[in-house]
Amino acid sequence: MMNTKSLRFLSCITLATFLPVSVLYAAPAGQITQASGKVTVSSPQKPPKSAGSGDPVESGEVVTLGDGASAVVKFQDGQIIALQSKTIFKVDSYKYEQAALDKSESFFTLVQGGLRAITGLIGGSHKEGWKLATPTATMGIRGTDFMVVVNQGIFVRVDAGAVSATNSAGTAVLTAGQTAAVATGSTLGVAVPAYAVPAGTFGELSAISVASAGGGAAAAGASAAAAGGATIGTTGAVLIGVGVVGAAAAAASGGGSSTTTHH
Repeated sequence: MMNTKSLRFLSCITLATFLPVSVLYAAPAGQITQASGKVTVSSPQKPPKSAGSGDPVESGEVVTLGDGASAVVKFQDGQIIALQSKTIFKVDSYKYEQAALDKSESFFTLVQGGLRAITGLIGGSHKEGWKLATPTATMGIRGTDFMVVVNQGIFVRVDAGAVSATNSAGTAVLTAGQTAAVATGSTLGVAVPAYAVPAGTFGELSAISVASAGGGAAAAGASAAAAGGATIGTTGAVLIGVGVVGAAAAAASGGGSSTTTHH
């Protein structure tokens, strides 16, 4: 007569026989490809656990970085997220279906700190399925390589592709070469000149190498995915929101032109 342990073992064998390999050996949403300093991963069900290169990051988990730390996370669709020190980054929901990108989603939250995001297949082919919530705006992308840092609002710098920043005031769209500030959740983002950005704002992120995670190829793909989109002048953001903000954007960018559309 079989004991309980034997029955459980046979049950597991039987279950494994009928389950597809993709279920038995499901890849994590993302994986840390490099890390330095204090990096932890946690979730509502799990207390913070020290994490390093090779460790998984799952949907619903939070990655927290200490003082002087940095980390790079690569997700299943090839996208790369580089995190600077004192960052709290949450993977709200991540679903990747290679054969059905329109059903995939990549929703993140940047609570504090800063990150660099390089588009993967989801953001490049299904832009509606990619969002990044921040304290003052929700970011959307279109084949993009950009940085966002929380500093009395947020500062955004776009290196490739296009980024949208949406809040209760409307949506500001930025293209490669532009930098913007979104001061509060009720003020529209405006393009700003380099001298208006606090010194060192993007320094940490610029120093994090993403080459080992395939960042060069991903960035090239981001540029290619953005090609063919609407061309937006690099002297000011295209603003969709309250009309008076257009003048503010022009002033902030040193008189550069901008386009404003009323709701």
